[in-house]
Amino acid sequence: MHELGSAPAGTGVGDIQQSLAQQLRLTDFERLRRRELFRLGEAEAAELRACRAHVQPHLGEIVAAFYRGQTAIPEIAKVIGDRDTLRRLHQTLEDYLAALFLGNFDAAYCDSRLRVGIVHSRIGVPLKLYAASVLALEDALRPHVAAAFDTDPAPRLDALRRAMLFDLHLVTETYLLAVSIEVEAGKYNLQRYADSLEKVIDERTRQLQEQSRRDALTHLGNYRAFHEDLRRELARAEREHVPLVLVFLDLNRFKQLNDTYGHQAGDAALCEVAACLNRACRASDLAYRLGGDEFCILLPATDLVEGRAFLDRLAACWMHRDAAGVPLTVSIGLAQAAVGHPVNPEALIRAADKSMYRAKARARATGDHGVDPGEVVGG
Repeated sequence: MHELGSAPAGTGVGDIQQSLAQQLRLTDFERLRRRELFRLGEAEAAELRACRAHVQPHLGEIVAAFYRGQTAIPEIAKVIGDRDTLRRLHQTLEDYLAALFLGNFDAAYCDSRLRVGIVHSRIGVPLKLYAASVLALEDALRPHVAAAFDTDPAPRLDALRRAMLFDLHLVTETYLLAVSIEVEAGKYNLQRYADSLEKVIDERTRQLQEQSRRDALTHLGNYRAFHEDLRRELARAEREHVPLVLVFLDLNRFKQLNDTYGHQAGDAALCEVAACLNRACRASDLAYRLGGDEFCILLPATDLVEGRAFLDRLAACWMHRDAAGVPLTVSIGLAQAAVGHPVNPEALIRAADKSMYRAKARARATGDHGVDPGEVVGG
């Protein structure tokens, strides 16, 4: 298993706009410098060329013997896979050996070795198996190179060893390049995953935060959201010199409804209130369920007179509302934060709560809705 084919033209692993040599910065100067490092000069090239005439007629025999040894190794036999692939490999290896004994280690020759390395790394051939196959191929070539002439074979064998090592280092470079590309791709994919996970976490956190501010039954804002928003809206009203109205709303005879018809009827009544509030509120208004049958609404940039428009919208929505056949009535109190004055949130809440209880007293007296005109706080 030395040559398993060559990569199609233009199949770089890092940047498809660059050749393998460019990705490895293998310039002409660098290629010559590496030949110097391996001491693969013109003398060694001449030794290989001199052996060509003797080795060429035996290439088929050499390649056959080489692959008999390689296919006896289970890991290599598994990679080769079938007879047709083995036949193609025979021809590819013969072509490589013919080029090797030309002794021309130019850019085209180096590019072919780089492509071989990429192919082997892509199909998953471990570098240890490839390096072992290079050693086996050299062992198969040595007797033929030694027998090429009657002279001392040492220079020829030394030239062969240097050429084989030079080729092996080029293939190793591409293995390392492939690994670095995989590492970079892994880092990129990991970063993408981390970014997507961060978005999922952010969205989930936002959802949880939103859920923590919502009443589970009515989906209005809850007690926590009300107090957070009240402080914010009071600060905005003071900053912008506009009024702010707080509306408290309480269902009349809610306990009686629950006790008589059950909690399901009570829940239905609470949802009826929420539906009416959603219809009556403007886009800027904020509705909440504080707990039990208590609701409140923040009306930004609204005074007590303008607050009556909200009550009119609520009354229009409330007509003929009932739960379990029982007519629903409410008590409503209001309080306004004075314009241009700092208002304590608790003071505004107390004022709206007192107004609501005055309305509830009216409702008990009349058996109908109860509304209190409210008061200004902080003026």
